[in-house]
Amino acid sequence: MDYDAWSEWYDVFYSTAGDEDVEFYVELAQASGGPVLEIGCGTGRVSLPIASAGIDVVGVDFSTSMLAKARERADATKDNGGAVEFVQGDMRTLALGRRFPLVIIPARTLYLALTPEEQLESLRRAAAHLAPRGALAFNLFVPDSDLISDVSEEPFSMGETINPKTGLRCLLSAANRPDPVGQTIHSIQTVEELSDAGEVVRTVDLEVDLRYLYPSEVHVMLEQVGIVADQVFGDFEGGPLTEDSEEMVWVVRATPS
Repeated sequence: MDYDAWSEWYDVFYSTAGDEDVEFYVELAQASGGPVLEIGCGTGRVSLPIASAGIDVVGVDFSTSMLAKARERADATKDNGGAVEFVQGDMRTLALGRRFPLVIIPARTLYLALTPEEQLESLRRAAAHLAPRGALAFNLFVPDSDLISDVSEEPFSMGETINPKTGLRCLLSAANRPDPVGQTIHSIQTVEELSDAGEVVRTVDLEVDLRYLYPSEVHVMLEQVGIVADQVFGDFEGGPLTEDSEEMVWVVRATPS
């Protein structure tokens, strides 16, 4: 994954997403009292609203380019009631020497660890940063049979938005290459930036690899790192996780010693 390339377009892609996940994590942060550790903070999409809500937050990301964008956004934000700190780090080896009442891994970031061992270690490192009775919260998409079995690699629309830097309309699409055996997906996500006349003036292809998990596998991994799955939701509104759910939202705690 080319994080330098993604850092320019990360906010453009996420501008088509709703705010339900951000609101969910902000509410958890407020309930915890902070400070909060966000693993995979990107450009600050979740960290900065948490800080604006008056909660101290530490955002960690592997990409220095993403972190530079996050710091720029923080500097431009005037209403940060809480302190915000951005730190470069790898979720698979993270060791900050601090513990937090709330650790979050939003935006399906765990799927960027591409082997079961890396995913397990990422959860283990997250759990190691939990204060006593602290909570770990994260969300993942539920593997869809159509998504993981479609080998056509036909592009599909991801919507359209406005590039905040240029003011130009952008068409977003993706083409996936799934590997059901390895539970991986190689995705090429494309931005077509249009002129006022509707002509394509720039096309950018961004690649990302991920490894998805089924709910039962997440349960096993959590047990292996000493975590109790207190709450598992099927959406950010607290609905139940069912076979029709598109998202699984976990709020879990370390097993009392």
